[in-house]
Amino acid sequence: MFSPRNSQSVLEEIGDKIPRALLVATGKARDDFEEFKSQFRSWLPGLFERDMANVIHPRLFAHLQDELEAVPGVTFVNREPHRELIVQIPDIGRTYRMRIKRHSARDRIRSYPTASDILFWSGGGAGTFDGLQSINLAVGYRWRKDLREIGEPVISYRESKGDPVWAYAIEDDLSGGVLPFTYSPVLPDLPSIDLRRASEQDGEGSTEAR
Repeated sequence: MFSPRNSQSVLEEIGDKIPRALLVATGKARDDFEEFKSQFRSWLPGLFERDMANVIHPRLFAHLQDELEAVPGVTFVNREPHRELIVQIPDIGRTYRMRIKRHSARDRIRSYPTASDILFWSGGGAGTFDGLQSINLAVGYRWRKDLREIGEPVISYRESKGDPVWAYAIEDDLSGGVLPFTYSPVLPDLPSIDLRRASEQDGEGSTEAR
């Protein structure tokens, strides 16, 4: 029985296109933010962290759209009050809904606690039939609070906005290939997962994008 608590099952289902796009988009959003800080240096002392997030998140979302707009099964919702990346896995029948979030040093996230927000982060997919689930994930970046910088991209699953059930950083893998990457666990006692082999097998088999 599938469970979103099993990080390996989730990461293998969403495949390699989403994390690769997140890796690229985060790098571009980081460049945008550095340009913003350079252009408006005098503004920075008066900005709250949420103000900076309001600069970063639209750029990150826009770059994700650029990277994934031609990928079948991927759609975007860009309407107040949420931006969502939706990934459908047609051969399985599962849907992943992802929201861009800034992750703290302990990979906690914050948002205004509306009813829909609380429901979204309460462990979407629980209690539904296997194969008909909608799994909610946070995708974004680790925020380097002391430096006010964008850190590594992160993908996480949680059943509240507190500590996640699991979280992984996405890192460049310089071993070769086209934008290779590896997942690194960012919570203790999580297994390491290398999706390069799964990606190669996917490329040799079905061409259906994930």
